[in-house]
Amino acid sequence: MNLTRRQKGLLGIAFVCFLIILSWIGLSKFFPESNSLRYLPDRIYRIIKIVFGGDPSGSGLEAENVPWELILAKICAIGILLFGAYKIIQKVFSEQFNLLKASFKQNHVISVGISKKGRQLFQSLKEDYKQKGIAIEKETDHADINSVKKQGHLVIIGNAEEESTLLEAGIKRASSLIVFLENEQTVIEIIESVQDIYDRSKCQNDLLCFLHISNPRLIDLVKNTGIHLDNNQIQLRFFNIHKMLARQFFSQLPLDLQRDGKKLSDINKIVFLGYGDFAKAMMVQAMRIFHISVENDLKIAVYSEQAEKDRNYFNEQYPKANKIFPIEFHNFQGTYNELISREELLEKGDETLFITAFDQDQTNLNSALELLDKAQNSKFPIYVLNAEGKGLRKLIRYSEESDRIKFFGQMEDICNLEFITGNKLDRLAQAIHDDYRKLLSGASSESARYTSDWLTLSEDAKDASRAQADHIPYKFLLTHKEWPVNQPDAISFSEDEVETLAIIEHNRWMAHRYINGWDYGEVRNDELKLHPSLIPWEILSESEKQKDRDTILRIKILLNEK
Repeated sequence: MNLTRRQKGLLGIAFVCFLIILSWIGLSKFFPESNSLRYLPDRIYRIIKIVFGGDPSGSGLEAENVPWELILAKICAIGILLFGAYKIIQKVFSEQFNLLKASFKQNHVISVGISKKGRQLFQSLKEDYKQKGIAIEKETDHADINSVKKQGHLVIIGNAEEESTLLEAGIKRASSLIVFLENEQTVIEIIESVQDIYDRSKCQNDLLCFLHISNPRLIDLVKNTGIHLDNNQIQLRFFNIHKMLARQFFSQLPLDLQRDGKKLSDINKIVFLGYGDFAKAMMVQAMRIFHISVENDLKIAVYSEQAEKDRNYFNEQYPKANKIFPIEFHNFQGTYNELISREELLEKGDETLFITAFDQDQTNLNSALELLDKAQNSKFPIYVLNAEGKGLRKLIRYSEESDRIKFFGQMEDICNLEFITGNKLDRLAQAIHDDYRKLLSGASSESARYTSDWLTLSEDAKDASRAQADHIPYKFLLTHKEWPVNQPDAISFSEDEVETLAIIEHNRWMAHRYINGWDYGEVRNDELKLHPSLIPWEILSESEKQKDRDTILRIKILLNEK
């Protein structure tokens, strides 16, 4: 019979307890004198020796006339032995106690891999959701294990690709599984093990699996192919840290601009210095979200060390992107003066959103300092990606000049359950989708792919509602209204505001379609991704215009229902 680690551990603990009880009773019979308080230290001393292999009946009790100093010394020795025994038992059996406690967990969160990001996840779980989860970690001496334990979470040491480890963590009773690893093959193998467990045990527990995919583009491809597991009890959700950061940045940016006394509408160009994975995700989010004027005249410039290659690859991924905003790629070999001159940063810096977004934090800080030095006569802010810790930020002494550096992308801000699960955002996105279905009222202009209930909705259609939810704060700030909204019932837009926001909403909707490869067609065709409404507002039919106006007018209802 094959025993699990938990069963073996429980048997070991039971055996030690049995040995202690047996020794206690046996000593009281063999040495009746030890039942007195005088010989209690001697009995404890003998039990410890027995547990560690000593002879239970060896030698007699100590003499009556033993000096009290020696008795005190024996008591001190017992203390040392007990402490040593405690440390050994803690090391040997602490994992077994964890396994035992894990066996009683229900509807809990399991996260695979303890790292800085994983540590932040568990802190978010405790502080934001008042829950204690289970971490699975392969390395027994990982530096962050103790910090996770101190937060009250359980840590299971083992390989999450093995079914036994997943079972020990209570995978059949868990509500969520988060796999935050860089190696996609390992992620796939873990999910295969989960599916095997569910299929073999006929488990009926619903499990949400949140899987980290390192390549942001791969997430879109996976979603659009509709990949899912055969077992309906397991639902897959994909996330990517680069996309998480991009959403965090563009959700916070309008609030930061407002706090600094600037307007969204003041910005007419975004410049990316560096084009790593973070920058790629941020540029896509900018195309999806940064629609801030009726003219929709924003421009995007990218400076990278291999501009031609980056341009070709981007155009292959997003062939319709230039229908959203003009995008230019420029070679950058450390020539800051040339960059400043081309982008007219000394004259129009306040109209530019400048972002240094190399994948290396040190490179971003170096670039920001170079720009500060060479553009001292301008006051435009420089947004600096600083993902891995606060060390670089602490090097900057904030003066009037260095305050132009705006750090963003800190892991402690984005590595939380909300950004991974999207629970709050999806509530609003679901309310948007449900409201959209009501507005259609059986109209035939939309396909079933986009009008089914939320649970069976395609990921492409869900993302459309999510993008609309992301843009709502922009609509409020563009009309100089307070955000977040404390009293949704008090919301009102003037007729001119409704018309302006409806045009911007139409531009935003078209951008989302273009990003996903759609184009204009006289007749709607979901297979060929053609849509008759992918045209400028001026020639849009009145009925389609009214849909966009209704979208604005019903924001009050959406915020009340989320």
